[in-house]
Amino acid sequence: MKLLAVVGTNAPFAFNRFLAQYIAKRYGDKADIEVKEIDEIKPFCRTKEADEVTKKWIEDVKNADGIILATPEYDHAIPAALKSALEWLGSHAGPNVMKMKPAMVVGASYGIQGSSRAQEEAREILLSPDMGANVLPGNEVLIGGAANSFDKETGDLTNENYIKQLDAAMENFINFVNQANK
Repeated sequence: MKLLAVVGTNAPFAFNRFLAQYIAKRYGDKADIEVKEIDEIKPFCRTKEADEVTKKWIEDVKNADGIILATPEYDHAIPAALKSALEWLGSHAGPNVMKMKPAMVVGASYGIQGSSRAQEEAREILLSPDMGANVLPGNEVLIGGAANSFDKETGDLTNENYIKQLDAAMENFINFVNQANK
């Protein structure tokens, strides 16, 4: 099983990069998990052709069995870079890139709400008619107080409650992807 753990920001330092890398490391024995950056994807424009980096992004998502979005929350929403990267996967990329693709949304933020609003927005985008993703229901991982929840040297998640939530959600997501791809 091939999963993409998408770093949902183009920021050079991001706790959601730590989260995506931690997911790849912790659950790498259960699936082939590649951490995917979006920082070099050009901004979406419906009237422009995708460049090579963007074409690779679309192809990598198309070839993955499932995707995990790790999103921060900027002003109660997903970052513009993530919105743009997702827009390339919609109707512009042609049919079936995201159609029924298993997807999961997680996130970490400095605040106490753990990117809850951004995660909700990401789910709405993934479920939109142009996307039609198969989003894992009922499994929210809302990592608040990110600065105190990760080891800044190793990038590992250190908060035991959040680790338990992530363990349960990832087990459910891996089962979800297996069922969806039968």
